[in-house]
Amino acid sequence: PHLMAQSEGGGFNQFEKADALAEHGKVCKRLGKYNDSQKYYDEAFLIYKKECPQEDDLRRIDVQARIRFEQADLTLIRSIGEQKAVTKEARRDSIDKWNESSKLCQEIIDAKPGNLYLLRKYRCYLLMAIEYGKLKQWDDAQKHLELTTKIGQNDRFSEVDIGRVRMWMGKLHFDRYIDNCSTIAHDEQNGQNLIKAQIQTSIAWQKFVEVLNAGSSIPFDINLSHAHISYFLGDTHKAINLAIVYLIMHVKNISGRSCC
Repeated sequence: PHLMAQSEGGGFNQFEKADALAEHGKVCKRLGKYNDSQKYYDEAFLIYKKECPQEDDLRRIDVQARIRFEQADLTLIRSIGEQKAVTKEARRDSIDKWNESSKLCQEIIDAKPGNLYLLRKYRCYLLMAIEYGKLKQWDDAQKHLELTTKIGQNDRFSEVDIGRVRMWMGKLHFDRYIDNCSTIAHDEQNGQNLIKAQIQTSIAWQKFVEVLNAGSSIPFDINLSHAHISYFLGDTHKAINLAIVYLIMHVKNISGRSCC
């Protein structure tokens, strides 16, 4: 409120005023004040869109893209806080906001290519694909994972980024296989989903092994996905070993966190 009062009195320019609102929105989100967070994010977005100097257009678009990304996250967190689960409506709303954020990023990429904007667009597409998968909109999920893969082929991206997309693509095919098993008789076409899941997960694993050999860490949940697929392919021994590795890494991850 003190910063806003100074802003109204001419103490800040419009960028500083909008920055203060966006930061306040982020704090409210962390405190669970979801209505306030949404309000401040919306106000900041409108200021960036209508009142900030047009000559600094790229900065204005950049912050709009960041706000929409934050709002997508807010929507999911709010749904969990209020509904105790992520609703379909929340997933769709988040997808819309990530989509808007990705389009704003593309405007900047067209004018001034850069790693930051490509990475944000990559994250938008990946998160959209994950949510489409949760909604069982398989074709939409597949499309956005393929778009994510295309962005990830840029030489600015790490093996972890590429492996992560392959991991989610494997999970998508696996989830599709499981969903089909509950609704239709097992057939050769559905069996292809399981084979595709194995292929994509294996590619992801190869990428992550390269990262491990270089001394870096990887997303440990790849082991759980690999374990599930190995089990359904009949390799119980491999599935058990991968599950054990996952549990060990999971426990290490928890014990390595601060309890404060």
